[in-house]
Amino acid sequence: MAGALLEGVDIKPFIDDFKANEYGRVCDKGMKLYYGGYMEENFVSLVGVSCAKVDRINLLGMLQRSLVSTKESRENASYFTTLLLQKRLIYQFMTDDLPLDNLRLPNSSHLLSQVFEQLSLGSYKVLSASPKLVELDGRGHRIILSLSDDVPAKVQIDEYTQSGELKRHWYQ
Repeated sequence: MAGALLEGVDIKPFIDDFKANEYGRVCDKGMKLYYGGYMEENFVSLVGVSCAKVDRINLLGMLQRSLVSTKESRENASYFTTLLLQKRLIYQFMTDDLPLDNLRLPNSSHLLSQVFEQLSLGSYKVLSASPKLVELDGRGHRIILSLSDDVPAKVQIDEYTQSGELKRHWYQ
């Protein structure tokens, strides 16, 4: 019966919210539908891209499994999987001193991808070893990586715009 209710899902409001940069709303409401069994691949891709834009990277692991039928779906699945791997490797770099030198993964415009690329190229400066504090050049703005005091710790990525504004991202 739930499947029958889901067949008539109107995704236009999701597309409108996406176009209005309401990515958190698309991610939240889209995941509810996904958990309810709605797995149309264009919709799942829209939800996944939205979740990536609001740093809800862990959800991508679940979504990527449903993206198999078309070339575009498989590309989105690879993008989601790459972000998950980059997030995990950055976490290990910060918590376990895992060397990322010369490790190459596909690159995208997502912050995790930009950070991972610089770490793998050795294009960073360690400001402090304990607690670990790393500085990167974020293509014209400053990026600082640190670990939170939480247990387990979160990787914090602070982006400073050219005007000095801070945008904090955190990943675990």
